[in-house]
Amino acid sequence: MLLQERDGLPFSQGFFSLIFSLKKTSTRIVCSMLIVLLLGALCSAVGFTPVPQLQTARMTQGGTLEECRVLRRASPLRGGEARGAQRQPALARVRSFLDKRFFLVGIAGAIGLAALGPEFGCRGGPLRPELTVGWGAPCGIFLIAGLSMPSAQLAKAAMRVRTHAAVQGFNLVLIPLVMTAISRAALATNLLSKGLCDGLLVVSALPTTVNMCVSLSVSAKGNEALAIFNAVIGNLAGVFVSPLLIMLLVGQTGSLPFVQQVVSLNKKVLLPLLLGQLLRRAEPVKAAVKTHKKKFSRTSEALLLLTVYSTFCDTFLRGFGIPASTFGVLFAIMAASHFAFLGAAWLMSGWLTVKDRITFLFVSTQKTLAFGLPLLRIVFQGRPDLAVLLTPLLLLHPLQLLVGSLLVPRLAALAEAEEKRTRD
Repeated sequence: MLLQERDGLPFSQGFFSLIFSLKKTSTRIVCSMLIVLLLGALCSAVGFTPVPQLQTARMTQGGTLEECRVLRRASPLRGGEARGAQRQPALARVRSFLDKRFFLVGIAGAIGLAALGPEFGCRGGPLRPELTVGWGAPCGIFLIAGLSMPSAQLAKAAMRVRTHAAVQGFNLVLIPLVMTAISRAALATNLLSKGLCDGLLVVSALPTTVNMCVSLSVSAKGNEALAIFNAVIGNLAGVFVSPLLIMLLVGQTGSLPFVQQVVSLNKKVLLPLLLGQLLRRAEPVKAAVKTHKKKFSRTSEALLLLTVYSTFCDTFLRGFGIPASTFGVLFAIMAASHFAFLGAAWLMSGWLTVKDRITFLFVSTQKTLAFGLPLLRIVFQGRPDLAVLLTPLLLLHPLQLLVGSLLVPRLAALAEAEEKRTRD
């Protein structure tokens, strides 16, 4: 009823009145993006070939009388049966669009639900994301990865030392160097405060994501084994490398929970992956995974969508606690740098196959919130501007998730084209 009528307004006016009545600027921005995305999806799904116009052109260009009569009888402008036949392909196109763009439409739906009811999926809410998202999602994603991936494929990926070095070097060396120059320029020109500039530096020192880069690589038909291996070694290296980088870049030190982070990584990633590999040895399990491969893939994507929903629930409720103008500058800097890193990663990985480049793209450019947030709270404990310092990380997490999700369909098409060329 809320969407049908608002203060006596018709649907269209009432809907946009609802959007612009939202209190947080960030909520309005994301909801507007959601509307554009959904409209674009709808236009792509229901577009149709203008058959009547083509028929009219043929009838006016010398067609015989009998041909004209046949074309008129077949025209979708004549008769209920013809119109029904025209609607049927349109419905099929909608279903096909939803099937091919399941993840993209799911992203839009997750953000929309988070904007309308963020209390349900926020931390401490009924969804209990501390368990469902913090533990359930990564464990489920890596269990499915273990079930779906042949052991030989994972072992082969482990031997690609040059590729691993390139991915981790981009993530933990190149990005910190570039962000150092960007943060110094922003501070020198008074675009950002010292706290936000330090926030940019500490974000650049963090390792890649644990489950997001793997899920996006799988959805985009990248190299899953390569993504898993680099997610694991990147976060294991980050336990030791990230604090050292933070000390060099910002000059802050503190007592760090090395053991707890390693144990958590083993429980969320390695154990589910190993369990999946062991279960895969049973022939009935292997046959079931092969038969229902698409369902397993959709389940993995749904777990990532759960992460998206919870992330934006927290974002809409919490906000960022900085003025709108400062937020705009920070968002522009982080979005521009993220797109620049994506472009650089794609160009620098030209020596790899398309599947490997897709994985390189996601793994090398992302930064983890799951490891970064507790680490920064420990390292910078007692710092009065801690909330400001955490803002770049809290902004980057949904940004890289949304951008990566929007890239998935295009990258998947490139991977499918490469597979087709290989088969031919």
